[in-house]
Amino acid sequence: MRSKKYKKIIAIAGVVLILLLSAAYFIGLQNKSHSVKLQESSENPAVKSLQDDLAIENNIESKITQQSETSQKNNEEQIKQETEKSIDVSLKVQDKDYSTEIKEGSSAYDLMNQLKTQGFIFSATKYSSLGFFVTEINGVREDRKKSTYWTLYINDKEAMVGASQLILKEGDLIEWKYENRKNY
Repeated sequence: MRSKKYKKIIAIAGVVLILLLSAAYFIGLQNKSHSVKLQESSENPAVKSLQDDLAIENNIESKITQQSETSQKNNEEQIKQETEKSIDVSLKVQDKDYSTEIKEGSSAYDLMNQLKTQGFIFSATKYSSLGFFVTEINGVREDRKKSTYWTLYINDKEAMVGASQLILKEGDLIEWKYENRKNY
């Protein structure tokens, strides 16, 4: 007898469970449909207010995102500037002196290119294994027949490397001298 009662209770419980699940599903669909109808009905003041609130919220989120991105870019730029320190260096050629700031780690060749904005003019030939060989400065060209060439000096000493390999330090004086190299 008990067995029949349990079977009936289980069967009724199963039906109730199915009805509850169906009702929950139906209510969910109704809520979605109701929400769609509310969104479509912009004449409804409550819907209009909700739409305005959502627009304001989206605008605020957009501004926060933009501010965050701007702040991140500013931080990256500040870090870049701090790591790219400038140094003061000078270049002398014949009777002309040039002084400037240049990014730390730059070569004498980089300095010469930067000084083009101050009227420094030069020509160079690139050799794959040696770097750049300066052939003319401010209109004065090397003269192979007379063995006169431009010679690079750093801090009053002849450089042991070429202009593109000579890495500058704070306060360096680069000098180009037009010299007869026949007896060297």
